Amino acid sequence: MKKILKKTIAVASCLAMLLPNVAFAAENQYVTVDFWHAVSDQASMGNLATDNNEFALYLADENILQMGTNPVDVSGFQSGVVEILVDTTGDGDYKAVDVISRGMVETGTKNDGVNHEVNFINKCEFELPSYIKKSGVEYIPIQISVPHTPMDVVVGEGYLDARIQLDWTQVKSTSDTDLVVDASISSGTVNAVGVVDEATGIMVAGDSTVVHSESYLEVTTITSGSDYTLAKNAVGTDDFDLYEIQMVLNGVDQVPDGALEITFPYSSDIELYRISDTGTKTVLRGLYKDGEYKISTRQMGLFAVVGGTNMYTPATTETVETPVTTTSTTAFTDMTSHWAKDNVAKAVELGLFSGITETTFAPNDSMTNAMAISVLYRVAGTPDVTTTETQWYAKAVAWGLQEGIVGGYNDFVPMDSITRQELATMLYRYELTQGGGTEKVDLSSFSDVNSIATWAADAFSWANAKGIINGTTATTLAPTEGATRAQVATMFVSYTK
Repeated sequence: MKKILKKTIAVASCLAMLLPNVAFAAENQYVTVDFWHAVSDQASMGNLATDNNEFALYLADENILQMGTNPVDVSGFQSGVVEILVDTTGDGDYKAVDVISRGMVETGTKNDGVNHEVNFINKCEFELPSYIKKSGVEYIPIQISVPHTPMDVVVGEGYLDARIQLDWTQVKSTSDTDLVVDASISSGTVNAVGVVDEATGIMVAGDSTVVHSESYLEVTTITSGSDYTLAKNAVGTDDFDLYEIQMVLNGVDQVPDGALEITFPYSSDIELYRISDTGTKTVLRGLYKDGEYKISTRQMGLFAVVGGTNMYTPATTETVETPVTTTSTTAFTDMTSHWAKDNVAKAVELGLFSGITETTFAPNDSMTNAMAISVLYRVAGTPDVTTTETQWYAKAVAWGLQEGIVGGYNDFVPMDSITRQELATMLYRYELTQGGGTEKVDLSSFSDVNSIATWAADAFSWANAKGIINGTTATTLAPTEGATRAQVATMFVSYTK
């Protein structure tokens, strides 16, 4: 062994002498990229422009990042990113990216009655700033312009502040030197956001370009304390109601990326003010109609309502969901001849799953992140956990975050469909907390092994070794495909054996 080692060192030394000026090329990498909010931890209003171009190409030798954008369709407003300015130093020194190619999209007439042609940036590149260390999740401050959309209302003729989010935990080495981009219009969906506070009847409405679709509404009625005194001095009367209104995601107050509509269910025309932290008031003009006063605002916080009466009557009865206790697929009319009927029956018997009704299981419906972590929470025995959130999955998610079972590898959006590699990661991380997770298997025989994210590689190898997640065919793993309720039930039964 020593002779072999000495020979290897000698060969290396000879190569160094013969090729003293040769520099070996560093590896290029694909890295996941998103447009992120400038301040809060949420996607930017312009993030749909990366929907079809989720990977940027880092050219290591040149220290260049190539990225692509696609045109967007936001609630009937069609446009694209026409300008991107990058903060080159981290101190606000912005410079335009080098545009490699552009595409054209027609806006339609919804914005101003005119069908404009927009030449959006399809591919661009820029030198990676020195403050980016290519480790973990990092952000590059940028300014972008997306004309003829609701963004114009937000920023006027200026730029929208945002950040490029680069996730270096999800990289893939490549020999590619030129990024292939997708110029098709955004395939992303814009979801309506409409939530009502059951105690006050105050409602907030918008869509997922403005605030995350999983955000929930928090309304606090304030009748005393420093905030109440602040508002009383500002409005100059005792005849007012004071509310703190926030949109919240994972316990964090969200900063809207555009205007939200807030409805106050009052009996007559009212005076409405926003109260600042310093005790100043801002008049908020709205529209009164049919017992509701509606305003449009980008800013949450303290709202003082002067005059009028809140006519909302809270529900006095509580609806309690009765869990399905079926322990066999016999009662499920959609499981009679299904390939997974035995595994589903076992999963229900173990108390891990229930039907969506007494007679249906919906085996082919997509499984969401919230459903999956809730099942795993039951596997763990539903341990005690403290959370201020009230969704049906809140305790399960809080437990998963507390134990490190979810989070840190991808954005955990409860109602998004879970992928095979996300489920493998969830199970693997739980297994690690139980002292297991040592089994691994070589997956190189599968043709799509390189499509497994770096953060999911060990988990997928373990899950395959344990027979929990097998290939979708003899040669494919399909790590990014979604999983149905029947498939996940089968996986959990395999895991609990």
